[in-house]
Amino acid sequence: MSMTKQDSSIKSKIDERLQRIANVLLLNASFTDNLGLLNGKMGIGIFFYHYSRYTGNKIFEDYAGEIIDEIYEEINPGTPVNFEDGLTGIGWGIEYLVKNKFVQADTDEALVEIDNSIYRTRLHSQLLIKNGNDIFGYGLYYIMRLINHKIDDTDLDTLIKKYHLIFLADECERILLQKLYQKFSIESLSIDSINSFIWFLLEMDRLKVFPVKISKVLNCIPKYLIDILQNADKDAGKLLLVSLTEKAAKVVSDQGINKLLKKTLKKYDGILKPDFPEETVIPNFIKNSWQQLIYQRYFKTVNEMSLQISKTFSFIEDENNWNNRLDNLTKDNIGLTGLTG
Repeated sequence: MSMTKQDSSIKSKIDERLQRIANVLLLNASFTDNLGLLNGKMGIGIFFYHYSRYTGNKIFEDYAGEIIDEIYEEINPGTPVNFEDGLTGIGWGIEYLVKNKFVQADTDEALVEIDNSIYRTRLHSQLLIKNGNDIFGYGLYYIMRLINHKIDDTDLDTLIKKYHLIFLADECERILLQKLYQKFSIESLSIDSINSFIWFLLEMDRLKVFPVKISKVLNCIPKYLIDILQNADKDAGKLLLVSLTEKAAKVVSDQGINKLLKKTLKKYDGILKPDFPEETVIPNFIKNSWQQLIYQRYFKTVNEMSLQISKTFSFIEDENNWNNRLDNLTKDNIGLTGLTG
């Protein structure tokens, strides 16, 4: 089916903006000292692999490879473990690149040092989140490490990965059911944090790992769902939360939990604003971009989520707005949570 003139014009404008983003990143990516997936070089590397495939230009693939090499060279004992800026996100990104055939590697070999560092940090951590906004990086990382490989319960590597996941299921119980985080001066968990925990629990349920414990922990999700839908002000996060909860209501085997989830969703049907304020359009669009990257299996498409696409394109076409964003670019907003997203 051929494109209309309007479609062709929009694509041309998007291509031009993507080229400008790529140019800015080419000039600035190596200067950021953040190696992470969401806020640093790992996310930028993933962008360039996708952009190379989109344009058919191998130069961008080569540059992405250089960024990944820089990340490995710059990892040091002080590199954090968290998902946004540190090792769990970096390791997740490597698995993602291999899974999507951007690079060829045996990740059991490529990630051995990252595996060891994450494991050591986990053993010495009283709580696997540092604050209420943390994404549950350990869970996202170890799930990716398992599903990207042949799952064979007679294989030692599979059993080791499942051992890590079983420990993390226990950690979810301590955090979500026992609210252990409150002993560490964390008052509550943010919507981004809760979304990551629900994603982890859904994947554990799908993989049939520690099903009794997972069912028990999922039982507390409606309480968190109600609190967040009432109080959180991040629409994009709410959209993902509803999507994850809808999936949970379909796949969770415990009928009591199913009914409770469905009842909660029905109660808050329509709570999401169909028309976001203009100042939230771009932040929501960016948040949905990185959420879709990470939570693919349970993520609705942008159109299904009723995002204001026409408003987004109006921002893309607004030269003054675009120049203003580039003028205010810093090392803190260059990653997937900023320009790259």
